[in-house]
Formats: sequence, structure tokens, C-alpha cells
Amino acid sequence: MNIGHALKLTRSAKGLSLETLAERAELSQSYLSMIESGKREPTLSSIQKIATALGVPTPILIFLAADKGELEGIDPETFQRLAAAVMDVMRA
Repeated sequence: MNIGHALKLTRSAKGLSLETLAERAELSQSYLSMIESGKREPTLSSIQKIATALGVPTPILIFLAADKGELEGIDPETFQRLAAAVMDVMRA
């Protein structure tokens, strides 16, 4: 799972700077930068704050962070529904 990649992808898609996201999530900019670069693993509480600040449901952020092997057990219909939800969230 790569939360840093999902965070950077979503933040960029939403057009937010690290500074703006840090303010919204009530987390430090340096902490978010370390997460994005893979130097820190966030707590679930931090993931929830980040997702809320991004305007993204937490499960969507976690789905984006999942490695391909972690998604193998999901049936194709559920995968397609999650992928469609991700696309909707990224466009919003």
C-alpha cells in the first residue's frame, strides 16, 4: 500500500498545494511531505483527516493506495464500481 502516492495523486488532481492541504487537515506540511515521499507511514487518524481535507471518502483514498496484488480478491464488478467512484471523486 502506498498512501503517499495516493495522497500526491489526489492532491494534484484537486489542485491543492501541500500548504493548503496541511491547513485543511490540521497536520504539518512537513509531515504530509514525508508521507508523499514515503518517509513516513500515516496513522489511520491522519489518513482520515487527509481524506476529509481532500473531500474524498477514506475508502477511496485507501483504494488508490492499494498495490495491484492487494486488489486481487475483489470481484470484477466491485472493482469497476470502485474505479468509477474514484474517477468521479477525482473530477469533483
